[in-house]
Amino acid sequence: MNALSRRKGDSLSPPERFMRSFNKVFVIAMPRCATVSMCEALGQLGVKTAHLGRIYGEPTQEHHHPERLHRMHEQILAGDYDLDILQHCDGLADYPACSFEVIQNLDSAFPGSLFLNVRRDEDVTRWLQSVERQFVGLQLMKAGKKSTEEERRFMQVMLKLREMTFGQAKFEAEPYRLAYIDFQKKVADYFAGREDVLLDISDIQDLESSGFQQIAEFLQCDAPQASFPRSNAHSELPSRVFMQALEAGEVKSQTGIKAISC
Repeated sequence: MNALSRRKGDSLSPPERFMRSFNKVFVIAMPRCATVSMCEALGQLGVKTAHLGRIYGEPTQEHHHPERLHRMHEQILAGDYDLDILQHCDGLADYPACSFEVIQNLDSAFPGSLFLNVRRDEDVTRWLQSVERQFVGLQLMKAGKKSTEEERRFMQVMLKLREMTFGQAKFEAEPYRLAYIDFQKKVADYFAGREDVLLDISDIQDLESSGFQQIAEFLQCDAPQASFPRSNAHSELPSRVFMQALEAGEVKSQTGIKAISC
Protein backbone atom coordinates (compact mmCIF):
# COMPACT_ATOMS: atom_id res chain seq x y z
CA MET A 1 0.00 0.00 0.00
CA ASN A 2 2.51 2.59 -1.16
CA ALA A 3 1.29 6.14 -1.56
CA LEU A 4 2.04 7.54 -4.99
CA SER A 5 3.11 11.10 -5.71
CA ARG A 6 3.98 10.80 -9.39
CA ARG A 7 2.22 9.00 -12.21
CA LYS A 8 3.23 8.24 -15.76
CA GLY A 9 1.04 8.38 -18.81
CA ASP A 10 1.15 9.09 -22.53
CA SER A 11 -1.73 11.54 -22.87
CA LEU A 12 0.03 14.67 -21.65
CA SER A 13 3.28 16.44 -22.38
CA PRO A 14 5.67 16.07 -20.66
CA PRO A 15 5.05 12.33 -20.16
CA GLU A 16 5.71 12.58 -16.40
CA ARG A 17 3.46 14.77 -14.32
CA PHE A 18 3.09 15.32 -10.63
CA MET A 19 -0.05 14.41 -8.78
CA ARG A 20 -1.17 14.54 -5.18
CA SER A 21 -0.13 11.66 -2.97
CA PHE A 22 -2.68 8.88 -2.48
CA ASN A 23 -2.94 5.21 -1.71
CA LYS A 24 -5.75 4.00 -3.99
CA VAL A 25 -8.54 5.65 -5.98
CA PHE A 26 -12.06 4.29 -5.71
CA VAL A 27 -14.84 5.33 -8.08
CA ILE A 28 -17.79 4.73 -5.77
CA ALA A 29 -20.49 5.94 -8.16
CA MET A 30 -23.45 3.60 -8.44
CA PRO A 31 -23.88 1.52 -11.61
CA ARG A 32 -25.04 3.47 -14.66
CA CYS A 33 -23.31 6.60 -13.39
CA ALA A 34 -20.47 6.76 -15.96
CA THR A 35 -18.22 4.31 -14.14
CA VAL A 36 -16.60 3.00 -17.34
CA SER A 37 -16.07 6.55 -18.61
CA MET A 38 -14.48 7.47 -15.29
CA CYS A 39 -12.08 4.53 -15.61
CA GLU A 40 -11.06 5.65 -19.07
CA ALA A 41 -10.62 9.25 -17.92
CA LEU A 42 -8.47 8.19 -14.97
CA GLY A 43 -6.48 5.98 -17.31
CA GLN A 44 -5.66 8.99 -19.46
CA LEU A 45 -4.33 10.67 -16.34
CA GLY A 46 -2.13 7.66 -15.56
CA VAL A 47 -4.33 6.16 -12.83
CA LYS A 48 -5.02 2.50 -13.66
CA THR A 49 -8.37 1.35 -12.24
CA ALA A 50 -10.35 -1.87 -12.55
CA HIS A 51 -14.00 -1.97 -13.61
CA LEU A 52 -15.81 -5.17 -12.61
CA GLY A 53 -12.43 -6.86 -12.52
CA ARG A 54 -11.20 -5.61 -15.88
CA ILE A 55 -8.11 -3.44 -15.41
CA TYR A 56 -8.23 -0.34 -17.59
CA GLY A 57 -6.06 -0.66 -20.67
CA GLU A 58 -6.29 -4.43 -21.03
CA PRO A 59 -6.83 -5.50 -24.65
CA THR A 60 -10.40 -6.76 -24.42
CA GLN A 61 -13.82 -5.68 -25.64
CA GLU A 62 -15.43 -6.74 -22.37
CA HIS A 63 -15.97 -4.22 -19.58
CA HIS A 64 -15.55 -6.93 -16.94
CA HIS A 65 -13.31 -9.85 -15.94
CA PRO A 66 -15.40 -12.70 -14.46
CA GLU A 67 -12.61 -14.51 -12.62
CA ARG A 68 -11.31 -11.41 -10.87
CA LEU A 69 -14.85 -10.28 -10.07
CA HIS A 70 -15.60 -13.65 -8.50
CA ARG A 71 -12.37 -13.49 -6.50
CA MET A 72 -13.20 -10.01 -5.18
CA HIS A 73 -16.62 -11.18 -4.06
CA GLU A 74 -15.08 -14.25 -2.46
CA GLN A 75 -12.59 -12.13 -0.52
CA ILE A 76 -15.22 -9.67 0.63
CA LEU A 77 -17.45 -12.46 1.92
CA ALA A 78 -14.46 -13.68 3.94
CA GLY A 79 -13.89 -10.18 5.34
CA ASP A 80 -10.59 -9.89 3.45
CA TYR A 81 -10.36 -6.39 1.97
CA ASP A 82 -6.71 -6.69 0.99
CA LEU A 83 -8.02 -7.49 -2.46
CA ASP A 84 -5.73 -9.38 -4.81
CA ILE A 85 -6.62 -7.16 -7.75
CA LEU A 86 -5.33 -4.06 -5.99
CA GLN A 87 -1.82 -5.45 -6.20
CA HIS A 88 -2.03 -4.84 -9.96
CA CYS A 89 -3.89 -1.54 -10.29
CA ASP A 90 -4.50 1.79 -8.59
CA GLY A 91 -8.14 1.37 -7.66
CA LEU A 92 -11.64 0.10 -8.43
CA ALA A 93 -14.86 1.31 -10.02
CA ASP A 94 -18.43 0.00 -9.90
CA TYR A 95 -18.99 -3.32 -8.05
CA PRO A 96 -17.90 -3.90 -5.35
CA ALA A 97 -16.77 -0.30 -4.68
CA CYS A 98 -20.33 1.07 -4.94
CA SER A 99 -21.52 -0.81 -1.85
CA PHE A 100 -21.51 1.54 1.13
CA GLU A 101 -20.33 -1.20 3.49
CA VAL A 102 -17.48 -2.03 1.12
CA ILE A 103 -16.54 1.66 0.84
CA GLN A 104 -16.10 1.88 4.60
CA ASN A 105 -13.95 -1.23 4.68
CA LEU A 106 -11.80 -0.12 1.74
CA ASP A 107 -11.31 3.23 3.46
CA SER A 108 -10.06 1.38 6.53
CA ALA A 109 -7.94 -1.16 4.62
CA PHE A 110 -6.30 1.46 2.38
CA PRO A 111 -5.83 4.63 4.45
CA GLY A 112 -4.96 7.70 2.46
CA SER A 113 -7.16 6.70 -0.48
CA LEU A 114 -9.29 9.01 -2.61
CA PHE A 115 -12.93 8.55 -3.61
CA LEU A 116 -14.86 9.78 -6.65
CA ASN A 117 -18.64 9.84 -6.85
CA VAL A 118 -20.86 10.74 -9.80
CA ARG A 119 -24.55 11.37 -9.17
CA ARG A 120 -27.68 11.56 -11.30
CA ASP A 121 -29.89 13.39 -8.83
CA GLU A 122 -31.46 15.70 -11.43
CA ASP A 123 -33.40 12.89 -13.07
CA VAL A 124 -33.44 9.69 -11.02
CA THR A 125 -36.14 8.30 -13.32
CA ARG A 126 -33.75 8.36 -16.27
CA TRP A 127 -31.16 6.62 -14.12
CA LEU A 128 -33.72 3.95 -13.17
CA GLN A 129 -34.59 3.42 -16.83
CA SER A 130 -30.92 3.04 -17.67
CA VAL A 131 -30.51 0.55 -14.83
CA GLU A 132 -33.58 -1.42 -15.91
CA ARG A 133 -32.42 -1.72 -19.52
CA GLN A 134 -28.90 -2.75 -18.51
CA PHE A 135 -29.71 -5.03 -15.58
CA VAL A 136 -32.68 -6.86 -17.08
CA GLY A 137 -31.07 -7.03 -20.52
CA LEU A 138 -27.81 -8.39 -19.13
CA GLN A 139 -29.67 -11.01 -17.12
CA LEU A 140 -31.59 -12.10 -20.22
CA MET A 141 -28.26 -12.46 -22.02
CA LYS A 142 -26.22 -14.15 -19.33
CA ALA A 143 -28.80 -16.30 -17.57
CA GLY A 144 -31.04 -17.35 -20.45
CA LYS A 145 -31.43 -20.72 -22.12
CA LYS A 146 -28.66 -20.00 -24.64
CA SER A 147 -26.12 -18.75 -22.10
CA THR A 148 -22.95 -20.66 -21.32
CA GLU A 149 -21.94 -22.03 -17.94
CA GLU A 150 -19.34 -19.26 -17.66
CA GLU A 151 -21.96 -16.60 -18.40
CA ARG A 152 -24.35 -18.04 -15.82
CA ARG A 153 -21.57 -18.11 -13.23
CA PHE A 154 -20.74 -14.49 -14.01
CA MET A 155 -24.40 -13.54 -13.63
CA GLN A 156 -24.63 -15.29 -10.27
CA VAL A 157 -21.81 -13.13 -8.94
CA MET A 158 -23.35 -10.00 -10.44
CA LEU A 159 -26.66 -10.75 -8.74
CA LYS A 160 -24.93 -11.18 -5.39
CA LEU A 161 -23.14 -7.87 -5.87
CA ARG A 162 -26.41 -6.19 -6.82
CA GLU A 163 -27.97 -7.47 -3.64
CA MET A 164 -25.00 -6.15 -1.68
CA THR A 165 -25.46 -2.72 -3.30
CA PHE A 166 -29.23 -2.35 -3.60
CA GLY A 167 -30.52 -4.65 -0.88
CA GLN A 168 -31.99 -7.06 -3.40
CA ALA A 169 -30.80 -8.69 -6.60
CA LYS A 170 -34.05 -8.42 -8.54
CA PHE A 171 -34.62 -5.08 -10.21
CA GLU A 172 -37.66 -3.29 -8.81
CA ALA A 173 -38.02 0.40 -9.49
CA GLU A 174 -39.07 1.71 -6.07
CA PRO A 175 -36.58 -0.26 -3.90
CA TYR A 176 -33.78 0.70 -6.30
CA ARG A 177 -34.81 4.37 -6.27
CA LEU A 178 -34.78 4.37 -2.46
CA ALA A 179 -31.42 2.57 -2.44
CA TYR A 180 -29.97 5.29 -4.68
CA ILE A 181 -31.22 8.07 -2.41
CA ASP A 182 -30.04 6.26 0.73
CA PHE A 183 -26.60 5.64 -0.78
CA GLN A 184 -26.07 9.30 -1.65
CA LYS A 185 -27.07 10.39 1.87
CA LYS A 186 -24.76 7.84 3.50
CA VAL A 187 -21.84 8.92 1.31
CA ALA A 188 -22.44 12.59 2.12
CA ASP A 189 -22.66 11.87 5.86
CA TYR A 190 -19.66 9.54 5.88
CA PHE A 191 -17.34 11.98 4.15
CA ALA A 192 -18.62 15.09 5.96
CA GLY A 193 -15.56 16.99 7.15
CA ARG A 194 -13.34 14.94 4.82
CA GLU A 195 -14.24 16.66 1.57
CA ASP A 196 -10.56 16.68 0.60
CA VAL A 197 -10.68 12.91 -0.06
CA LEU A 198 -14.01 12.88 -1.92
CA LEU A 199 -14.72 14.33 -5.35
CA ASP A 200 -18.49 14.51 -5.62
CA ILE A 201 -19.65 15.33 -9.15
CA SER A 202 -23.22 16.41 -8.59
CA ASP A 203 -24.56 15.81 -12.11
CA ILE A 204 -23.39 13.30 -14.70
CA GLN A 205 -24.06 15.92 -17.38
CA ASP A 206 -21.15 17.96 -16.01
CA LEU A 207 -18.66 15.34 -17.14
CA GLU A 208 -18.74 16.39 -20.78
CA SER A 209 -18.04 20.04 -20.04
CA SER A 210 -15.84 19.91 -16.96
CA GLY A 211 -15.16 16.27 -16.03
CA PHE A 212 -11.43 16.32 -16.75
CA GLN A 213 -11.02 19.69 -15.07
CA GLN A 214 -12.76 18.54 -11.90
CA ILE A 215 -10.81 15.29 -11.69
CA ALA A 216 -7.48 16.96 -12.48
CA GLU A 217 -8.07 19.65 -9.86
CA PHE A 218 -8.94 16.95 -7.32
CA LEU A 219 -5.83 14.92 -8.17
CA GLN A 220 -3.75 18.09 -8.46
CA CYS A 221 -2.43 17.34 -11.92
CA ASP A 222 -2.79 18.74 -15.43
CA ALA A 223 -5.98 18.05 -17.37
CA PRO A 224 -5.60 16.62 -20.89
CA GLN A 225 -6.75 18.71 -23.82
CA ALA A 226 -9.26 16.09 -24.87
CA SER A 227 -12.97 15.40 -24.73
CA PHE A 228 -14.16 13.44 -21.72
CA PRO A 229 -14.68 9.76 -22.60
CA ARG A 230 -18.22 8.67 -23.34
CA SER A 231 -18.08 4.92 -22.99
CA ASN A 232 -21.47 3.35 -23.67
CA ALA A 233 -20.59 0.54 -26.07
CA HIS A 234 -20.82 -2.09 -23.33
CA SER A 235 -24.45 -1.17 -22.62
CA GLU A 236 -25.71 -1.23 -26.20
CA LEU A 237 -26.30 -4.99 -26.47
CA PRO A 238 -28.05 -5.46 -23.08
CA SER A 239 -30.24 -2.46 -23.88
CA ARG A 240 -31.10 -3.89 -27.29
CA VAL A 241 -31.90 -7.29 -25.77
CA PHE A 242 -34.17 -5.62 -23.21
CA MET A 243 -36.00 -3.62 -25.89
CA GLN A 244 -36.48 -6.74 -28.03
CA ALA A 245 -37.94 -8.58 -25.03
CA LEU A 246 -40.18 -5.59 -24.32
CA GLU A 247 -41.37 -5.57 -27.93
CA ALA A 248 -42.11 -9.29 -27.74
CA GLY A 249 -44.06 -8.92 -24.51
CA GLU A 250 -41.56 -11.08 -22.62
CA VAL A 251 -40.90 -8.36 -20.02
CA LYS A 252 -42.77 -5.33 -18.74
CA SER A 253 -41.05 -2.07 -17.91
CA GLN A 254 -41.36 -0.81 -14.33
CA THR A 255 -39.98 2.62 -15.21
CA GLY A 256 -42.19 3.69 -18.12
CA ILE A 257 -39.97 2.53 -20.98
CA LYS A 258 -42.14 2.12 -24.07
CA ALA A 259 -41.74 -0.45 -26.80
CA ILE A 260 -40.51 1.13 -30.03
CA SER A 261 -43.63 -0.02 -31.89
CA CYS A 262 -45.92 1.81 -29.44
